[in-house]
Amino acid sequence: MANTLKSERLVYRAIEDNDDSFLLRFHQDPETFVNYTPFLPSPQGAKMAAWDRENYASCMLAAIVCIPPSAEAKESTPIGVVSMKDPNPPFGRHTRLAKFGIMILRDYQGQGYGTEAVKWALDWGFKHAALHKISTMVYEHNPPSIKMCEKLGFKLDGRLRHETFYDGRFWDDLIYSMLEHEWRDKYCAAANGVHDVNGHHEKPLC
Repeated sequence: MANTLKSERLVYRAIEDNDDSFLLRFHQDPETFVNYTPFLPSPQGAKMAAWDRENYASCMLAAIVCIPPSAEAKESTPIGVVSMKDPNPPFGRHTRLAKFGIMILRDYQGQGYGTEAVKWALDWGFKHAALHKISTMVYEHNPPSIKMCEKLGFKLDGRLRHETFYDGRFWDDLIYSMLEHEWRDKYCAAANGVHDVNGHHEKPLC
């Protein structure tokens, strides 16, 4: 089995107690903060990072997204957080649902890292955690996240009208989801599936 804690350009590690200073960076960048939360862009203190860690501890999956070490950087570089949360604990787990979240530091946005990390999380959820449905919520005022969801194959389930106030007006919250068979159709090769010119599967066997 391939290493389940890495993807093409990224590696994924546990969130540790000493990651508070990294987690706090998301709260102290106002532009990033309002794209990931519905809260007012106000000064954020260290307690927010501790709150994040407590929240991530209850997730079925929570990982720091890192660029692996290289000749230039001897240690991995943390650039984001990806998580998968059971929305129905403890008695609704038979529904096999999860909600994912992704945060990437602003300096590393627009380079495909978020898309790669979410694709990795989808693989983890459907292939290893036996999930049936993975969903997320995106703010209407965050077009890059909307584009990412649609590129990855998420379907728009619906919208919560005028749910978020941002930059002087109300915006909708958009609910996206992907079902297991939709993930397999998009990302997995059937045993007799399509091959490339060298006879290899164009998609991995899942």
